[in-house]
Amino acid sequence: MIVDTHCHAGINWFEPLEMLLAQLELNNVQRAVLIQHYGSGNEYIFDCLKKYPNKLSVVPIIKWNNKKMRQAEEVKKNGASGIRIYLDYEDLFLSSGIEFCKFLGDLNLVASVAGTLDQFSSLGFKKLVENARSTNFIIEHLAGVGEYSTSENSDVNCEGLLKYSSVLDLSRFENLFIKIPGLGELNNRPYPLSNDMPFDFDSNNLIKMTLDSFGSNHMMWGSDFPPVSNREGYRSALEGVKKLKIFTEQDRENIFNLVPMELFF
Repeated sequence: MIVDTHCHAGINWFEPLEMLLAQLELNNVQRAVLIQHYGSGNEYIFDCLKKYPNKLSVVPIIKWNNKKMRQAEEVKKNGASGIRIYLDYEDLFLSSGIEFCKFLGDLNLVASVAGTLDQFSSLGFKKLVENARSTNFIIEHLAGVGEYSTSENSDVNCEGLLKYSSVLDLSRFENLFIKIPGLGELNNRPYPLSNDMPFDFDSNNLIKMTLDSFGSNHMMWGSDFPPVSNREGYRSALEGVKKLKIFTEQDRENIFNLVPMELFF
């Protein structure tokens, strides 16, 4: 079984669910997690869940206000497996934000975390993960390191690797997991393009470093559909990661099946 842990669907932004379902079928992906996109309500993704309860899991966004605990309870009742949290939320790193994240653990909701590499490598994020140990936190988009690794400026690239090492240090927390994106998010587009897969290697050793630190039992793959279509495309994003020689068969089983199934289904 293959589970895609990072997809988007909508009728006001991105593509409707049917486009994602077509990609899943074409690429033999059995299940997918719908991650709500910024600025949208949750009605559509919950409608999708009702239609395909055995195929989809949903991670909505709630309004970050004094009613957020009640909202968390409501989305849990509606079948959500987690809540998407942005690291720029006001007071997230303070006691009230930490208490809310602890509450997510009480509800058995994961925290799918969006942010920049600066935010993920901050002391505030470390404090959050450390103090809410009953909650599973999932770092999206390899902590945003792709913004640095695709820079043509070698100084910027080195700066990103240094900051990412701070994220890797957090792997000691058992409640922290991380998502691998397609290789097109971490590497510049090759020129000229070959007739085969555009990427068949981990050019910056980012995924190798992640594997060495987190271990595959704390990693998962997410396509970022449909934005991935403007990079290498869905199939290449899947096959490029699957074929990386650094992974054993057990690693692949963990990343594409066992870890996402445990957290989202």
